[in-house]
Amino acid sequence: MTAAPSSYAVLPADLQADRDIIVSLWISNLGHPGRRQDKYDWFYLRNPAGAPHVLLAHAPAESGTPIGVIGLGIRQMRLAGQPVEAGLLTDFGVVAEHRTLYPAMLLQTTLRDRFLPQLGLILGFPNPKSEPVVKRLGYKVAGRMVRYVRVLRTSPYLPKQIPHTIRRLVGRAADWSRHALRRSRHAPDARGYLAQWLDQPDARFDALWNAQNDPTLLIGVRDRAYLAWRFEHKPWKKFRFLTLSSREDGLVAYVACEAVGKVMHVRDLLCHPDHPDSLDLVFDTLFRDAYNDGRTSVSFEFLGPVGMVEALQRLGMVARDARHVMYTMSEARAETLSQAQWYFTNADEDS
Repeated sequence: MTAAPSSYAVLPADLQADRDIIVSLWISNLGHPGRRQDKYDWFYLRNPAGAPHVLLAHAPAESGTPIGVIGLGIRQMRLAGQPVEAGLLTDFGVVAEHRTLYPAMLLQTTLRDRFLPQLGLILGFPNPKSEPVVKRLGYKVAGRMVRYVRVLRTSPYLPKQIPHTIRRLVGRAADWSRHALRRSRHAPDARGYLAQWLDQPDARFDALWNAQNDPTLLIGVRDRAYLAWRFEHKPWKKFRFLTLSSREDGLVAYVACEAVGKVMHVRDLLCHPDHPDSLDLVFDTLFRDAYNDGRTSVSFEFLGPVGMVEALQRLGMVARDARHVMYTMSEARAETLSQAQWYFTNADEDS
């Protein structure tokens, strides 16, 4: 039987002493047991922005067994040249026998009331099951994180009723036509640029980050230190950076990529504001390299300025599905943040 509301208590966790309890709650609620210890070491113990906060729900009351968990990572951001510190909702779950609205709401409410006054902004990427909970707490939708896809190999997507040989021939003809058109369109613009794959970001990434100057953009820090940590290789993930450089300005664009099966996923993107063609050129190179590597498509989740979205669409990236980025802010932050453009990719998440 689920405990009565009055018998629940939410208390801060100790990241060292409560490690096994937290990881156990993750495994029972969030799955992927083989990854949870590594996630704890990476996100909770090596986070360059500082140690995340973790709250545990207990039942009955303070002396009871932990039955729920929620985390809040720190995300350093910037708006109009000024630092903005935000909290990132993460790793939220309640054990099955207590999975009613009250324990979930109590965890979320306690976290919001405890940390929003000092941070001023809390944001998250809730799954469909969690979204009703955060909406009830006053979280608003910052925008839609849209997944854009560019098909590289046509034949797997043609109707299965078409014979395999014909489907393959038609697909190859369509692929050749599209890629030839793309190369003819971008070849003259690519002169003076060098594309290169890297396993780790180098010092040039700091210069590209420092060149960002849009005063309306709310964007998470993307300097070398953050990217090296965020895209640190894990036992189940491997990332690489495709970079685009010019002779005059050094690094002008990068995409952080992860190959999963036949799909090349773009996990992050940043372009130099003085090189408006850099997005087209770096993606054109990515399409070519991914195709040569046997990938069937390129996928990219993004919430950002309209101009960048239109550029992605011109490149043949088609919107497939979307999820909400949710946020709540303090009154002190409202005037500063209410008119901001949001810039989010998978690099702003916790996985």
